[in-house]
Amino acid sequence: SGFVNALVYGWLSNAAFAAVLFVTPRLVGARLVNEMMGFGAAGMWNLGVAAGMATLYLPSWSDPGLLTEFPLLVDGLLLLGLFTVFGAFNRTLLAGERTMPYVTVLFFELALLAFLSVYALGALAALLPLNETADALVSAFVARAIATFWVLGMALGTLFYVVPRASLNPLASGGMALLAWLLWAAFAGLSALGALVDPSVPFVITTLGNVGTMLLVAPVFLVVANLALTLQGRWTLALTTGTLAFALTAMAFLVGAALLEAIGALRSVDALVRGTEWELGAWLLGSLGAATFAHFALMDHAAPRALRRDWRGGVTVDAQLWAMFAGAAVAAFALIGGGIAHGSLLTDGAPPEEIQGTMLWFRLTAGAGLGLAAISAVAALASLFLIYTTARHADYVPAPAEPGGAEPATAQPAH
Repeated sequence: SGFVNALVYGWLSNAAFAAVLFVTPRLVGARLVNEMMGFGAAGMWNLGVAAGMATLYLPSWSDPGLLTEFPLLVDGLLLLGLFTVFGAFNRTLLAGERTMPYVTVLFFELALLAFLSVYALGALAALLPLNETADALVSAFVARAIATFWVLGMALGTLFYVVPRASLNPLASGGMALLAWLLWAAFAGLSALGALVDPSVPFVITTLGNVGTMLLVAPVFLVVANLALTLQGRWTLALTTGTLAFALTAMAFLVGAALLEAIGALRSVDALVRGTEWELGAWLLGSLGAATFAHFALMDHAAPRALRRDWRGGVTVDAQLWAMFAGAAVAAFALIGGGIAHGSLLTDGAPPEEIQGTMLWFRLTAGAGLGLAAISAVAALASLFLIYTTARHADYVPAPAEPGGAEPATAQPAH
């Protein structure tokens, strides 16, 4: 539970806020309105995350449930930080020159609004006199909605920006992108209903939720196909470690995660693996795999521009890519395999000691994968340090409002 909270709130949310604050001004053709709002939001959010993570080790202070366990004071601080980012984003949109927003802006808008709403719902539920079952259902719904709207939505929006920008090609199809956004908006909310598994919940509601989870494959496939077509004629750029290599890896993990979530939503499969390690494994494929690599791609593209450095990569970028690829894949598939084995042993009526002995090996393998992911995180920090300390100063040509096709692939050295 602590690991999931740290990954979502500590890493993916901070990376998503950075994406919002870096990308939005470049898409709307206006400076970020009140940059101090961004600094203030980051400070409030990270202070809240630090306090919240500390309370997880004080059971009397935290509430039960995944991604909804922080006490009320921490929830208030996180909501204030999130609302500040939301306000800075929308004020910048209003100050922009474009009348028709690029699809990345649409993903960011709905992802921020949904995250703000469902997190507030979780905080409100903690104040209401709910019974244990109702509280667990609200918690499950909030956690699933955060995964589908926030984690997935921000990853898709980020990829729609970084792939055209890094490849210097315009997006292949704006219509296909808009359709993918509409399908994601519809099915992400529907999918969250699939978490409401309890005899008190009507069967039709959970069935609709499972169907929504299966149908999330459609927008994911549309996004991946659109971005693959965008890379036409530029595939050689993806053969070297860097922005597009990170983006392509994210796209591969996206497809795998969407397919596994769809398979897990089948009644027969769900009956076997519900409550086992499968759920965490499938979630890691999307969060530690797809979302993390989408933000790695933007980091590789944005950090040299934000720091005004001419950065060509190096061994730390290679380590960042391959350690996270191996770590996310090993951890996720070890847990997925462990979930299948766990469910099968429970079905066969195996004694608890046999189950624990079998699961130990799967968990140790997953732990090794997470260790590799930690090495990747250290390599990413090392890359940021080297960009700032060793790369030569450079100026970048201002990016146009429409992604793709105008920003130079390399920096122009400053004189």
